[in-house]
Amino acid sequence: MSKSADAVVIGGGIVGLSNAYWLAKRGLKVVLVESGDLVAGTSARCDGNNYICDTAPGEITQTMKLAVSEVENLVKHELDADVDWIENGMFTLAENEEQYEQAKKQCAEKQADGVKCRMVDRKELHEAEPNLAPDIYGAIEFTEGGSLSPILFGFALGDKVESLGGEIWRFTRVIGIELNPDGSVGKVLTDKGDIVTKHVVDAAGVWSPAIGKMVGVDIPVTMMKGDILVAESDVKVSNRYVCEIGYNFLRNDMKLDGDDAIRQKYGIGFLTEPTGANNALIGFSKYPATDTRTNFEVTRAMAKRAIRFYPMIANVNIIRTYAGLRPWSPDHEPIISKTKVPGFYVCSGHCGSGIAYGPLSGKLIMQMILGEETDVKMDRFDLYRF
Repeated sequence: MSKSADAVVIGGGIVGLSNAYWLAKRGLKVVLVESGDLVAGTSARCDGNNYICDTAPGEITQTMKLAVSEVENLVKHELDADVDWIENGMFTLAENEEQYEQAKKQCAEKQADGVKCRMVDRKELHEAEPNLAPDIYGAIEFTEGGSLSPILFGFALGDKVESLGGEIWRFTRVIGIELNPDGSVGKVLTDKGDIVTKHVVDAAGVWSPAIGKMVGVDIPVTMMKGDILVAESDVKVSNRYVCEIGYNFLRNDMKLDGDDAIRQKYGIGFLTEPTGANNALIGFSKYPATDTRTNFEVTRAMAKRAIRFYPMIANVNIIRTYAGLRPWSPDHEPIISKTKVPGFYVCSGHCGSGIAYGPLSGKLIMQMILGEETDVKMDRFDLYRF
């Protein structure tokens, strides 16, 4: 089989599907190539957080506001499927008075950037979250955004791509990319046939460096593992998405509070998220790894940390665990960029924000391909900033 397309997107996670969606929406003939099934990799192995709670102030927060609004617009106005969208705000917990003062500073920074958030004192917090440990000091409440099921979101995006005329080649392996004599993209070679094209988007996540090597482009993305515990259904842990303020520290490579060696080694903290299936996801961890096998030292430490915030979790059955490999860039910011190879684009390195950042990332790549002005300045996303 051989065919032609205006653009080929490599990778069937949320980021790749978002790229295919925007290109197809703008009338380009698009083929998305995925080595397995849709959202079967990193996108299926994370939570569905779409909040503006863990970004640095200024331009980064402003961009995340755009990203969250793109997700919300897709979910509410573009997709034709239920993706378990939950929109009731989230809390970032301050464990003690010192963290509460840190939270006040973060809240003020977010408010200065136009983010809808406010401080919540101990009394109001415990009225809203009665299962919390009684000594938890307070929280920041964020009301913009929501959470969803990444798997349902991915398949809804896939359906939308196909309804817009795009093609999705599942279980298809890219074996090479052929360049034209002038060095520009010419053809994508797969085990199902070749695709003649002028544009290739490398949205393969943790596997994006291998795709980049096919055209001599070095992509500095590494694997960072994150684990999740899944609680039994019909047991209410929290009423909303909740995480500890340490989530901010972890995202920015700051030292976590406390002297627990296991927590420091594996970047362990606490978050919990109610799902549309009436159970709870519990996390989090962050450490270098190359496989998704359960590490029981990590999951035990995660459970211990969760019980510290919600003691009732000690009596909740954990029905399974899973882990995903996050595509991590050196500065924790995505790579959304043209490259030295004309027609070859990189959309990867979203760290733990691929679900929230995916739709905006796809839109930005589409704008670059069509030669349009991008919604944000692209300097900090450029591949060659490193």
